[in-house]
Amino acid sequence: MPVVKRIFGSADTLPPGLERSGPARSGQTRRLLAALLVATSGLVSACASPTDNVVTSSVGNDYRTRHPIVVSQSEIAEDIVVSFNASQLSPRDRDVSVDFARRFKRSGANSLAIMIPSGSRNEAAAKRIALQVTQVLQDNGVTERQIYIHHYQAAEYGESATLRLVFADMKADVASQCGQWDTNLVENGDNQNYSNFGCATQKNLAAMIANPADLLGPRGVTEIDSTRRTAVINDWQENGSGSLPTLFGN
Repeated sequence: MPVVKRIFGSADTLPPGLERSGPARSGQTRRLLAALLVATSGLVSACASPTDNVVTSSVGNDYRTRHPIVVSQSEIAEDIVVSFNASQLSPRDRDVSVDFARRFKRSGANSLAIMIPSGSRNEAAAKRIALQVTQVLQDNGVTERQIYIHHYQAAEYGESATLRLVFADMKADVASQCGQWDTNLVENGDNQNYSNFGCATQKNLAAMIANPADLLGPRGVTEIDSTRRTAVINDWQENGSGSLPTLFGN
């Protein structure tokens, strides 16, 4: 069997079927080895394709980061229209005052203010109505110490000056503006979320939260009822699971 030099320079015998038998066989061998080298380099370059970046770039593409819910302080106000000759709080305005007292207690705010117009034609009537509103608030759980009376200059409002009830509370909302269609959804070869994706969902979630303070941290845990805990543990130790009702009532 003839001995030839390998491509890498060492002397060895060729594999069966590739023995040199003449110029034609030698040319075929070189062409075959060259084709194998080209195919191998193509596979190596395919492994280093830059399309792998699509996987890592999708990590920060989160609608909760793009449209975060922000908790801020907000003014909760209710206006009561008072005519210049009003002497009694109307049933409608009484219901408004009752609902305002409930919202104030639910919010956990420390105080509320009744703002009375000053210098307007209905100033005297507004003072009478303010006293009745104060009584309604107290009847619904708002203490006298939590109610503050303020006057505001309302000469320029004439007869349209209102009696305003107001307190400060926290409000949850989305900082970004929804409905921004600044990109063409067709031109999205990487299949990424568009900029407006998730904005409406976040805004609706913020509006449904009863107490925005829950977004800032968990509520405090109540103390354990040690007497009740002892009774439950003793009952379990004495009776076991046999005294407990089954899931399906059998």
